[in-house]
Amino acid sequence: MKLRLIHIFLLLFLIITMPYEAHAHPGRTDSNGCHYCRTNCAKWGLSNGEYHCHGGGGISAGSSNSSSSNNSYNPPVPQEVPKSSDNTLKSVIVDGTVIVVADQMEYKTNKDKVTILVETNDDKAKSTINNRMLVIGENNINITVKAEDGSEKNYNLTIKRLSNNTNIEITIDDEKINFVNNKARILVSSDTTQLNYKYETEDESTNVEITGDTNLKYGDNIVQFKVTAEDGTEKVYELTVDRQTQVGEVVSGIIGIGLIGGIGYGIYYVIKKKKNKEKV
Repeated sequence: MKLRLIHIFLLLFLIITMPYEAHAHPGRTDSNGCHYCRTNCAKWGLSNGEYHCHGGGGISAGSSNSSSSNNSYNPPVPQEVPKSSDNTLKSVIVDGTVIVVADQMEYKTNKDKVTILVETNDDKAKSTINNRMLVIGENNINITVKAEDGSEKNYNLTIKRLSNNTNIEITIDDEKINFVNNKARILVSSDTTQLNYKYETEDESTNVEITGDTNLKYGDNIVQFKVTAEDGTEKVYELTVDRQTQVGEVVSGIIGIGLIGGIGYGIYYVIKKKKNKEKV
């Protein structure tokens, strides 16, 4: 009995101390724990000649001997974004009025200074305006747009400042009329039924409208010269024309002769008195 127990212990000892190597299927492995399948491959779910590993080897089936962990990572090089060359205008507004954008633009005003607002199509573009005080007539305003890449485009805005000049010179029968507070008075003969006048304005763009200059009646007649400047400013010059009657002309003539006669007699008296003194 004891001898049998001894034999059993010896057998267990040999089994425990014997070297043991497990294989999933027949075949030797290389240093990576992998090999090629040569026999009964389908049984193990492999194809003939397929390279595969056992026991967590470093290389998977069908892979090469080099590990992917050896590959270095090269990050992508960022590409430089080109700068914009857009140097165009999107909108132009002058004193609240929208102007159609063009290389040559026009605007009219009666002001000596206007407000100009512009917007570019590209937010990165910058604009400059040589806005200034306006003179009567045409004023050229330059608008420059500079793109992000430095390229420039010029726009020209012609602003015409309208004249407000209402000055006028009026002559009647070649005699200049002097107006005081835009009013004057003249006397014409009884046979005058239509006023004989001429006028000249300081500004060629000024418009003149005359009323009451025809069909003159005896007595006072109001003749108006309405002057409208280029910017719409108006000024009325009022001329009172006194057309004499024939009787009035006769009376005036008698009075005139009397005055002339009186003056003549006075001169004669002075001269005669002076001579009498010299004789004495």
